[in-house]
Amino acid sequence: MRRTTICRSSRVVWAVVVALPLAATLVAQDSTTARPAAPQDTAPALPAAGKHVVVSGETLWSISQQNFSDPLLWPEIYRRNTAVVEDPHWIYPGEVLDLGGIATAPVTDTTQTVAQRDTGAADTTQLAPPPPAEPEGPGTIFDRRSTQQQRVEDVLRAYAHQVYRPVRRGEFYSAGFLTEGEKLPWASVVGNTAKPSIPVLANPQSNVATTFQEIAILPPSQASYHIGDSLLVARLDRDINPWGSVVVPVGVARVTSLQQKQVLATVIMQFGRIRGGTVALPLEPFKDPGEVRPADVDQGLQGHLIEMRDQHVLASVQQVVFLDKGRADGVTLGDVFEAYRPASGEVGARSEEVRVQLLVAHTREHTSSAIVIGMSNPQLIPGMPVRLIKKMPS
Repeated sequence: MRRTTICRSSRVVWAVVVALPLAATLVAQDSTTARPAAPQDTAPALPAAGKHVVVSGETLWSISQQNFSDPLLWPEIYRRNTAVVEDPHWIYPGEVLDLGGIATAPVTDTTQTVAQRDTGAADTTQLAPPPPAEPEGPGTIFDRRSTQQQRVEDVLRAYAHQVYRPVRRGEFYSAGFLTEGEKLPWASVVGNTAKPSIPVLANPQSNVATTFQEIAILPPSQASYHIGDSLLVARLDRDINPWGSVVVPVGVARVTSLQQKQVLATVIMQFGRIRGGTVALPLEPFKDPGEVRPADVDQGLQGHLIEMRDQHVLASVQQVVFLDKGRADGVTLGDVFEAYRPASGEVGARSEEVRVQLLVAHTREHTSSAIVIGMSNPQLIPGMPVRLIKKMPS
């Protein structure tokens, strides 16, 4: 960030007042007698005892470049001279900056050094100072400089050592599942406890709650909730025979208060619209499979695709589908299936076609929910065969 040095207007006025008598004196001098020109010192001026006097046109950036051959050291100059420089955006001629401890000598004028080498003259200028020593401790972003090779190695290391997570917590809770005809202890969500400012939005169906907002829940009879319990908030979608209702999660809430007729909870995760009319259920604990990768298998478990959780004509990546294999069949979180169209065997027909790859994110006793992680053909048909191609270690 380059900052420009300016002169205060009052200093300019005083400079003009002082210069007028001096100009008159110079005009009155006798110019008939020639005087020998004083020899010029071509060596660069060294700051006295590590000091630097600011002249017009200089910035902290240019001073750092001139003295240390690195303009990015200007914050260090500012930190050492906060008693003189109030704002690093503005420095003024005549201010004396302390450069001690950063470097002991300015950079050699390379143009003059080359000229002396070409003419054979002795080099009387001082050599450039060595680079500043690495600071102790973590330092600042200006101190931690790395070479191009180190930056490339850091990038390659990040690609080579990526952390693999078979299933993440959010994927497990948001995947949804089929009830399989089981009667679950659903609670009824009343809606957001905060009253809307606009009366027309007073309808509980329009009173949407978002993350960190409070919702009211009517627990089922004989339910026992405790402060700190986590609840899965969901909506009950269509029924699929004989697999039961489709449960679509919309968020996770944590119980914060127990009242006589209701339970209050705070939304801590959100996957969709949380409003009145949805239901809640005690949250199933998530067992993190760790960083283990599934192993390839041949002739894996065979099954069928039941349906997509959300009714779409075509599938897409990250959509959820239901499979007719579950925990009873040995399916676990992180297993990978593929849905395919088998070869018909007819003359002129195409061979087997693999359409999508599916990652199991939630399991029930006889069904499982899988996320589409790879796709070559978006057309998925209920009843399409699936097979296990990668298995998590047991």
